[in-house]
Amino acid sequence: MRIVNTFISDGGELPAYTQLSLEKARKTNPNVMIDFICKDSQPFFKDFDIRWIPQDSLKNGETLRQFNEVCWFKDHGTPNTTHPSPELFWHRTCERIYYLSEYINRNRLYDVFHFENDVLIYGDISTVQTNMQMSLTPMSDHQATFAFVHIPVPAMLRDLCFFFNVLLERGNDRLIEAYGFDHVSEMSLLYIAHDHEVFSTFPTQPKYIEKDDWLFDPGSYGQYLGGTNNGHSNGFTDPKHFIGRAISSGEIDCGFDGVPYVTTGGFRYPLFNLHIHSKNLEAFANV
Repeated sequence: MRIVNTFISDGGELPAYTQLSLEKARKTNPNVMIDFICKDSQPFFKDFDIRWIPQDSLKNGETLRQFNEVCWFKDHGTPNTTHPSPELFWHRTCERIYYLSEYINRNRLYDVFHFENDVLIYGDISTVQTNMQMSLTPMSDHQATFAFVHIPVPAMLRDLCFFFNVLLERGNDRLIEAYGFDHVSEMSLLYIAHDHEVFSTFPTQPKYIEKDDWLFDPGSYGQYLGGTNNGHSNGFTDPKHFIGRAISSGEIDCGFDGVPYVTTGGFRYPLFNLHIHSKNLEAFANV
Protein backbone atom coordinates (compact mmCIF):
# COMPACT_ATOMS: atom_id res chain seq x y z
CA MET A 1 0.00 0.00 0.00
CA ARG A 2 1.37 3.39 -1.01
CA ILE A 3 0.45 6.84 -2.27
CA VAL A 4 1.63 7.93 -5.71
CA ASN A 5 0.80 11.49 -6.78
CA THR A 6 1.72 13.55 -9.83
CA PHE A 7 2.29 17.06 -11.16
CA ILE A 8 3.14 17.00 -14.86
CA SER A 9 4.67 20.25 -16.12
CA ASP A 10 7.68 21.80 -17.84
CA GLY A 11 9.45 22.17 -14.51
CA GLY A 12 10.09 24.61 -11.68
CA GLU A 13 8.45 24.98 -8.29
CA LEU A 14 5.21 23.23 -7.54
CA PRO A 15 2.23 25.36 -6.44
CA ALA A 16 2.21 26.04 -2.71
CA TYR A 17 -1.05 24.16 -2.24
CA THR A 18 0.67 20.97 -3.42
CA GLN A 19 3.03 21.17 -0.46
CA LEU A 20 0.08 21.57 1.93
CA SER A 21 -1.66 18.57 0.40
CA LEU A 22 1.41 16.38 0.81
CA GLU A 23 2.14 17.65 4.31
CA LYS A 24 -1.38 16.72 5.39
CA ALA A 25 -1.06 13.30 3.75
CA ARG A 26 2.15 12.65 5.65
CA LYS A 27 0.58 13.74 8.93
CA THR A 28 -2.43 11.42 8.54
CA ASN A 29 -0.32 8.58 7.08
CA PRO A 30 3.05 8.73 8.87
CA ASN A 31 4.16 5.24 7.88
CA VAL A 32 2.95 5.04 4.28
CA MET A 33 5.39 5.37 1.38
CA ILE A 34 4.63 8.44 -0.73
CA ASP A 35 6.02 8.78 -4.26
CA PHE A 36 5.65 11.94 -6.31
CA ILE A 37 6.08 12.19 -10.09
CA CYS A 38 7.13 15.63 -11.35
CA LYS A 39 9.72 17.34 -13.52
CA ASP A 40 12.04 18.62 -10.76
CA SER A 41 12.70 17.54 -7.20
CA GLN A 42 11.34 19.89 -4.53
CA PRO A 43 13.12 20.98 -1.31
CA PHE A 44 10.18 19.96 0.89
CA PHE A 45 10.21 16.35 -0.33
CA LYS A 46 12.94 15.55 2.18
CA ASP A 47 10.98 17.19 5.02
CA PHE A 48 7.98 14.91 4.46
CA ASP A 49 9.89 11.78 3.43
CA ILE A 50 8.56 11.86 -0.13
CA ARG A 51 10.33 9.97 -2.87
CA TRP A 52 10.82 11.97 -6.07
CA ILE A 53 10.09 10.11 -9.31
CA PRO A 54 11.57 12.05 -12.26
CA GLN A 55 8.87 12.76 -14.82
CA ASP A 56 11.33 12.36 -17.69
CA SER A 57 12.16 8.80 -16.64
CA LEU A 58 8.60 7.79 -17.66
CA LYS A 59 8.05 9.82 -20.83
CA ASN A 60 8.67 6.93 -23.25
CA GLY A 61 5.84 4.76 -21.95
CA GLU A 62 3.76 3.02 -24.61
CA THR A 63 0.31 4.29 -23.63
CA LEU A 64 1.70 7.80 -23.05
CA ARG A 65 3.26 7.78 -26.52
CA GLN A 66 -0.07 6.71 -28.00
CA PHE A 67 -1.89 9.41 -26.04
CA ASN A 68 0.35 12.14 -27.41
CA GLU A 69 -0.21 10.81 -30.93
CA VAL A 70 -4.02 10.86 -30.72
CA CYS A 71 -4.78 13.64 -28.20
CA TRP A 72 -6.13 16.90 -29.58
CA PHE A 73 -6.59 18.81 -26.29
CA LYS A 74 -5.37 22.39 -26.69
CA ASP A 75 -7.53 24.31 -24.20
CA HIS A 76 -6.07 26.11 -21.20
CA GLY A 77 -9.07 25.42 -18.99
CA THR A 78 -11.22 28.17 -17.48
CA PRO A 79 -9.78 31.67 -18.07
CA ASN A 80 -9.47 34.50 -15.51
CA THR A 81 -9.20 32.26 -12.46
CA THR A 82 -7.42 32.98 -9.17
CA HIS A 83 -4.88 30.28 -9.99
CA PRO A 84 -4.63 30.54 -13.80
CA SER A 85 -4.65 27.30 -15.76
CA PRO A 86 -1.30 26.59 -17.44
CA GLU A 87 -0.91 26.19 -21.16
CA LEU A 88 -2.30 22.85 -22.39
CA PHE A 89 -4.27 22.50 -19.15
CA TRP A 90 -6.66 19.77 -20.34
CA HIS A 91 -3.80 17.92 -21.99
CA ARG A 92 -1.77 17.91 -18.77
CA THR A 93 -4.62 16.85 -16.50
CA CYS A 94 -5.25 13.83 -18.70
CA GLU A 95 -1.58 13.11 -19.37
CA ARG A 96 -0.75 12.71 -15.66
CA ILE A 97 -2.94 9.58 -15.58
CA TYR A 98 -0.64 8.03 -18.19
CA TYR A 99 2.50 8.93 -16.22
CA LEU A 100 0.93 7.37 -13.13
CA SER A 101 0.05 4.25 -15.11
CA GLU A 102 3.53 3.94 -16.58
CA TYR A 103 5.14 4.21 -13.14
CA ILE A 104 2.97 1.68 -11.33
CA ASN A 105 3.07 -0.77 -14.26
CA ARG A 106 6.83 -0.50 -14.69
CA ASN A 107 7.39 -1.12 -10.97
CA ARG A 108 4.53 -3.63 -10.53
CA LEU A 109 2.95 -1.60 -7.72
CA TYR A 110 -0.27 -2.91 -6.25
CA ASP A 111 -2.76 -1.29 -3.87
CA VAL A 112 -1.91 2.27 -4.92
CA PHE A 113 -3.81 5.41 -3.85
CA HIS A 114 -3.68 8.65 -5.80
CA PHE A 115 -5.24 12.04 -5.09
CA GLU A 116 -5.08 15.43 -6.78
CA ASN A 117 -2.87 18.25 -5.56
CA ASP A 118 -5.74 20.43 -4.28
CA VAL A 119 -7.03 17.56 -2.13
CA LEU A 120 -6.56 17.13 1.62
CA ILE A 121 -7.01 13.69 3.18
CA TYR A 122 -8.13 13.32 6.78
CA GLY A 123 -7.66 9.63 7.48
CA ASP A 124 -5.34 6.66 7.26
CA ILE A 125 -5.62 5.04 3.82
CA SER A 126 -5.60 1.61 5.48
CA THR A 127 -9.12 2.42 6.78
CA VAL A 128 -10.54 2.94 3.28
CA GLN A 129 -12.83 0.13 2.17
CA THR A 130 -11.68 -1.05 -1.25
CA ASN A 131 -12.54 -3.86 -3.62
CA MET A 132 -10.92 -5.65 -6.52
CA GLN A 133 -11.96 -2.95 -8.99
CA MET A 134 -10.33 0.42 -9.46
CA SER A 135 -12.40 3.06 -7.63
CA LEU A 136 -12.89 6.76 -8.47
CA THR A 137 -15.25 9.59 -7.51
CA PRO A 138 -18.35 10.33 -9.67
CA MET A 139 -19.42 14.00 -9.77
CA SER A 140 -22.24 14.61 -12.25
CA ASP A 141 -24.27 13.11 -15.07
CA HIS A 142 -21.35 13.76 -17.44
CA GLN A 143 -18.25 13.87 -15.23
CA ALA A 144 -16.22 11.75 -12.84
CA THR A 145 -13.03 12.97 -11.20
CA PHE A 146 -9.59 11.62 -10.40
CA ALA A 147 -9.77 13.47 -7.07
CA PHE A 148 -9.25 10.29 -5.04
CA VAL A 149 -8.43 6.96 -6.63
CA HIS A 150 -7.57 3.44 -5.56
CA ILE A 151 -5.78 1.18 -8.05
CA PRO A 152 -5.60 -2.41 -6.75
CA VAL A 153 -3.81 -3.85 -9.80
CA PRO A 154 -1.53 -1.95 -12.24
CA ALA A 155 -3.22 -3.40 -15.34
CA MET A 156 -6.51 -1.70 -14.41
CA LEU A 157 -5.09 1.79 -14.88
CA ARG A 158 -3.30 0.72 -18.02
CA ASP A 159 -6.63 -0.53 -19.41
CA LEU A 160 -8.20 2.84 -18.60
CA CYS A 161 -5.45 4.59 -20.57
CA PHE A 162 -6.00 2.33 -23.57
CA PHE A 163 -9.73 3.03 -23.31
CA PHE A 164 -9.04 6.79 -23.32
CA ASN A 165 -6.86 6.47 -26.41
CA VAL A 166 -9.65 4.70 -28.29
CA LEU A 167 -12.09 7.47 -27.33
CA LEU A 168 -9.69 10.25 -28.30
CA GLU A 169 -9.24 8.72 -31.73
CA ARG A 170 -12.94 9.42 -32.35
CA GLY A 171 -12.33 13.17 -32.15
CA ASN A 172 -13.90 16.06 -30.27
CA ASP A 173 -17.03 16.53 -32.40
CA ARG A 174 -18.05 12.87 -32.39
CA LEU A 175 -17.68 12.61 -28.60
CA ILE A 176 -19.72 15.75 -28.00
CA GLU A 177 -22.42 14.58 -30.40
CA ALA A 178 -22.55 11.10 -28.86
CA TYR A 179 -22.58 12.11 -25.19
CA GLY A 180 -23.89 15.69 -25.07
CA PHE A 181 -20.81 17.24 -23.43
CA ASP A 182 -20.21 20.99 -23.59
CA HIS A 183 -16.48 20.18 -23.79
CA VAL A 184 -14.27 17.12 -23.50
CA SER A 185 -11.73 16.68 -20.69
CA GLU A 186 -10.40 13.80 -18.65
CA MET A 187 -13.47 14.16 -16.40
CA SER A 188 -15.84 13.49 -19.29
CA LEU A 189 -13.65 10.64 -20.55
CA LEU A 190 -13.85 9.18 -17.03
CA TYR A 191 -17.63 9.45 -17.19
CA ILE A 192 -17.66 7.37 -20.39
CA ALA A 193 -15.33 4.83 -18.78
CA HIS A 194 -17.64 4.59 -15.77
CA ASP A 195 -20.60 4.12 -18.10
CA HIS A 196 -18.69 1.19 -19.62
CA GLU A 197 -17.92 -0.25 -16.13
CA VAL A 198 -14.17 0.23 -16.49
CA PHE A 199 -14.04 1.15 -12.78
CA SER A 200 -16.23 1.26 -9.70
CA THR A 201 -16.89 4.28 -7.47
CA PHE A 202 -16.30 5.45 -3.93
CA PRO A 203 -19.44 6.50 -2.01
CA THR A 204 -20.03 10.25 -2.12
CA GLN A 205 -23.36 10.59 -0.24
CA PRO A 206 -24.70 9.02 2.98
CA LYS A 207 -27.38 7.00 1.18
CA TYR A 208 -24.61 4.80 -0.23
CA ILE A 209 -22.88 3.84 3.06
CA GLU A 210 -23.27 2.47 6.55
CA LYS A 211 -23.08 5.02 9.37
CA ASP A 212 -19.40 4.61 10.26
CA ASP A 213 -17.96 4.40 6.73
CA TRP A 214 -16.07 7.15 4.93
CA LEU A 215 -17.56 9.43 2.30
CA PHE A 216 -15.43 10.88 -0.51
CA ASP A 217 -15.43 14.27 -2.23
CA PRO A 218 -15.21 14.42 -6.04
CA GLY A 219 -15.09 18.23 -5.83
CA SER A 220 -18.54 19.39 -4.72
CA TYR A 221 -18.08 19.42 -0.93
CA GLY A 222 -14.84 21.38 -1.32
CA GLN A 223 -16.64 23.91 -3.51
CA TYR A 224 -19.41 24.29 -0.93
CA LEU A 225 -17.02 24.80 1.99
CA GLY A 226 -14.23 26.71 0.25
CA GLY A 227 -15.65 28.28 -2.90
CA THR A 228 -14.13 27.83 -6.35
CA ASN A 229 -11.18 28.98 -8.39
CA ASN A 230 -13.68 30.80 -10.61
CA GLY A 231 -14.61 33.48 -8.06
CA HIS A 232 -17.44 31.73 -6.19
CA SER A 233 -17.39 32.11 -2.42
CA ASN A 234 -18.15 29.39 0.11
CA GLY A 235 -21.71 28.13 -0.01
CA PHE A 236 -21.50 27.57 -3.76
CA THR A 237 -23.31 24.55 -5.20
CA ASP A 238 -23.24 23.45 -8.82
CA PRO A 239 -26.69 22.27 -9.97
CA LYS A 240 -25.01 19.86 -12.38
CA HIS A 241 -23.33 17.99 -9.53
CA PHE A 242 -25.08 15.14 -7.70
CA ILE A 243 -23.87 16.55 -4.37
CA GLY A 244 -24.64 20.16 -5.34
CA ARG A 245 -28.26 19.23 -6.05
CA ALA A 246 -28.54 17.27 -2.78
CA ILE A 247 -27.22 20.21 -0.74
CA SER A 248 -29.45 22.73 -2.53
CA SER A 249 -32.54 20.58 -1.91
CA GLY A 250 -31.77 20.27 1.80
CA GLU A 251 -31.28 16.52 1.53
CA ILE A 252 -27.77 16.79 2.99
CA ASP A 253 -25.53 19.45 4.52
CA CYS A 254 -21.78 19.74 4.89
CA GLY A 255 -19.62 21.30 7.60
CA PHE A 256 -16.06 21.61 8.90
CA ASP A 257 -14.83 21.70 12.50
CA GLY A 258 -11.22 20.63 12.01
CA VAL A 259 -12.41 17.75 9.85
CA PRO A 260 -15.05 17.81 7.08
CA TYR A 261 -18.34 15.98 7.55
CA VAL A 262 -21.77 15.50 5.99
CA THR A 263 -25.02 15.53 7.95
CA THR A 264 -28.46 14.19 7.13
CA GLY A 265 -31.38 12.94 9.22
CA GLY A 266 -29.61 13.89 12.45
CA PHE A 267 -26.56 11.74 11.66
CA ARG A 268 -23.02 12.87 10.89
CA TYR A 269 -20.80 11.13 8.34
CA PRO A 270 -17.04 11.72 8.01
CA LEU A 271 -15.41 12.82 4.75
CA PHE A 272 -12.10 11.13 4.02
CA ASN A 273 -10.96 13.83 1.63
CA LEU A 274 -11.80 17.40 0.68
CA HIS A 275 -11.24 18.50 -2.92
CA ILE A 276 -10.66 22.25 -2.57
CA HIS A 277 -11.29 23.81 -5.96
CA SER A 278 -10.42 27.32 -4.70
CA LYS A 279 -6.90 26.05 -3.84
CA ASN A 280 -7.32 27.65 -0.39
CA LEU A 281 -6.02 24.58 1.41
CA GLU A 282 -4.68 26.63 4.33
CA ALA A 283 -8.19 27.12 5.72
CA PHE A 284 -8.74 23.37 5.99
CA ALA A 285 -5.29 21.85 6.50
CA ASN A 286 -4.68 22.20 10.27
CA VAL A 287 -1.06 21.09 9.77
